[in-house]
Amino acid sequence: MNFFRLQSNNEDLGHTLLENVFINHYMPQAPGSYVKVYILGLKYAQNHSNTSLSNEIIAKTLDMTVEETMEAWKYWEDQGIIKLVPYSQGSDDVAIEFHTIKELMLNIKKKKTSIDKYSPDRIIAARQNFRIKDMFEYIKKIYGRDPSTNEMFTYLDWVDDYGMPPELVILLIDDCCTRGKKDLPYLKQVAKNWFDAGINSLDKANEYTERHKEKWQKYSKVLNFLRIGRQPTSVEENMLYKWFYEFNYSEEVVLKACSLTANTMKPSFSYLDKILTDWNNKGLKVIQEVDAYITKSENTAPAKTKPSSKTQKSSFNNFTNRTYDANALEDMLLKKSRGELIE
Repeated sequence: MNFFRLQSNNEDLGHTLLENVFINHYMPQAPGSYVKVYILGLKYAQNHSNTSLSNEIIAKTLDMTVEETMEAWKYWEDQGIIKLVPYSQGSDDVAIEFHTIKELMLNIKKKKTSIDKYSPDRIIAARQNFRIKDMFEYIKKIYGRDPSTNEMFTYLDWVDDYGMPPELVILLIDDCCTRGKKDLPYLKQVAKNWFDAGINSLDKANEYTERHKEKWQKYSKVLNFLRIGRQPTSVEENMLYKWFYEFNYSEEVVLKACSLTANTMKPSFSYLDKILTDWNNKGLKVIQEVDAYITKSENTAPAKTKPSSKTQKSSFNNFTNRTYDANALEDMLLKKSRGELIE
């Protein structure tokens, strides 16, 4: 019989196998101290020469308390990637079994494919993950009621199909509800927008929502100036996006163009687009260049000529002046009074 053993006298020259799936999916959300405990324990689990390590030694090595160390093990057990097995009944000592995470995920995937996507069993199986369970509980607090079965299936679709971590699902729903948007079709559209934008973490979501908020603050100023008390149409929204993010115009420049529409009978997006497109084609980018262009245009415009007061004639002058003989007129009146004048 052959016996095999890897001999190394220097522990520092060894290595510890850490799965990428742990780094990508479990490490980002975990407290840093818990990650240290996991990696140190994994090192000793893979070191066959010395597999015993007390919580006291781990705590001292990592500058933690024993209680924090025990909380870390409990956290990773809740994640389902380790198992705490008591040595004997009533004993405080435990053996820590590290699972191969890739194998666990493959098994979970097999179970999911064996369960109908819209079967209640899917929800029951999902609740075994404490992060999913916490997600449903938090959503319950947001709405003040239990989520419906249809809603739970939708949230699970986001987790499974869009790759959203449960914490991101919570953030999406919370953000929409704070803006008074609670209906499921609206939430679905936002989730799709986030997926299309590549949002798969809390940091990316926060950055996206800030940009989105800033964008609509700009759009609202234009809509208010034009006295449009509704959401812009898709065509109007495309124009707004073009002005601010393709032409890269500031609010000041766009609102300057808006002010030029004030003299029109009915300010419109098409008229505003014509002004801003013309400025962009002329290479006008900042408000100083726009103001200088407007001033130059006003100064070079041909002056309107007014008719001279000498040439103006009263409308009464269009009639031919009549001349009267005062003596003849008096004689005519006398004859008429004596009946001598026949009319």
